Amino acid sequence: MAPDAGLVLERIQSPGPWQWNVGAWTRYDQMPVVLRDVTLDGATAQPVAHALGADLVAGVGLGDVGAIGVDVPVTLFQDGTSGLPATVVSGGKVPTGGIGDVVLLGKGTLLRNDPHGIPLGFGLALLSAVSLPTGKRASFEAEGAVTVSLHALAEYALGVGALRATLGYTLRTQQRTWPAPPLAGVTFGDTIPWSVGATLRPKGVFPSLDSGDRQSWEIALHGALPATPVAPFQSGAARLSPALLALDDRLELGHYHDAFLLGGLDVGLDHAEGVPVVRLVVAIGWAPRNHDRDGDGVPDDVDECPDLAEDKDGIQDQDGCPEDDADSDGILDTEDACPLVPGVASADPKKNGCPAPDVGSRPGAPRRAP
Repeated sequence: MAPDAGLVLERIQSPGPWQWNVGAWTRYDQMPVVLRDVTLDGATAQPVAHALGADLVAGVGLGDVGAIGVDVPVTLFQDGTSGLPATVVSGGKVPTGGIGDVVLLGKGTLLRNDPHGIPLGFGLALLSAVSLPTGKRASFEAEGAVTVSLHALAEYALGVGALRATLGYTLRTQQRTWPAPPLAGVTFGDTIPWSVGATLRPKGVFPSLDSGDRQSWEIALHGALPATPVAPFQSGAARLSPALLALDDRLELGHYHDAFLLGGLDVGLDHAEGVPVVRLVVAIGWAPRNHDRDGDGVPDDVDECPDLAEDKDGIQDQDGCPEDDADSDGILDTEDACPLVPGVASADPKKNGCPAPDVGSRPGAPRRAP
């Protein structure tokens, strides 16, 4: 749900109080569900050979350190081997489309690393998710029961880039064995999801590639290990230990970079259940922001004092900074008859703050001897 996230990882910071965002992440998966030990007519059974889907997301910041959101997964189209046993897919063939399990998301920043607005050093956050059984199990987009997960997100920011990693635990309130006997199935229980990766803003290293500072690159490894009923690295854990390599490029759009377009690639590194050969992702999102923090009508990108409101007194109102004494002559602008020209104090309000007259140039003044 994070408006500045890559394909896998996100910053530890939250968007800010009541700052909202929406997005759509579309994906194509090639052969995400395959039964390698089951053949039909001499070919390997592929319950899901091709899948096109989307995740519709929305989020909103709560205070300076929190955020909540929602993810609605949608299967737009999928197909696979037909005539499969009911123990593999009810009805013998995967449904063409449908809604998956809706996920409620939460985020809380524990240790911020941007005291001056630029992320530097170590930061820490917690990510949580609760999935609701709104989808159909036959679609392979649903658990059939509630799941709860909690992740720790660590980040070490380096100005133009960052190193990030997550480690968590996902609790399934109901275990599931698939395929069901007599086929050799596996039991899906609790898992330990993980990810590690790096991001880079190319302008900091290759200025000619991104003169507008709009791009962010990411490379990441991500996956999960089984926790129950099979322990990590034990016999049978390989089918329950997905691992993938992700690459993506995120491009900010618009004058204020409020919108974004992301293109990404996920490559399966093993043959665990649910790992596609390749996944292509295209995402678009919008996170409108207030670009006039002090509300003085001068946009932040040209405001020399973005946190101090301009006083709108007709004196240098375009710079966004309030002026008590624009000409620095010690006389407040509200009392200065010449606010932009240094002058001297005078009992006459019409002359107060104006330059003192040159005595030698006044009419009738005595001329100096040559």
